Amino acid sequence: MDKDAQKRSPGRWIATLFRRSRLFLDRAFEPAGLGRGFYLYLALVSRKEGLSQRQLAQELALDEGTVARALQRLTEEGWLTKERDPKDGRAFRVFLGPKGLSAMPDLLKELQRWDERLLKGFSPSEKKAAVELLIRMAENAEEGLETPDKTTAQKGEGA
Repeated sequence: MDKDAQKRSPGRWIATLFRRSRLFLDRAFEPAGLGRGFYLYLALVSRKEGLSQRQLAQELALDEGTVARALQRLTEEGWLTKERDPKDGRAFRVFLGPKGLSAMPDLLKELQRWDERLLKGFSPSEKKAAVELLIRMAENAEEGLETPDKTTAQKGEGA
């Protein structure tokens, strides 16, 4: 791939956005102890309370061991709570804990601030188109990937 093609590569810019996003959000959430991607767990659970550990791993595209370690820390610190699944006694369902509930307004405000930074200078129609294109790219990326509990899961401290 020549240099000009590299400059136009969607993958390059998506990777750049990912790195910048992690840097911005880790800095924003580190004072609360939610840096290193731990805020992602709270954001996901706030949208989908009652997910199992396996479902969290699948949604975050992480291996279950990484998710288990993060959940352990987040539950010990009161960010999340786990309840035994009434249908499957071996599984737990994850919910926001007291600390997570009280932090959600600020967490959502920071996430919105990041979104606003990304879309600064975009017209309403450009914002809509950008989001629709990103959704399509994410769907394309998902095609053919194995589930995280097999081989393609990302390993990491947080998410």
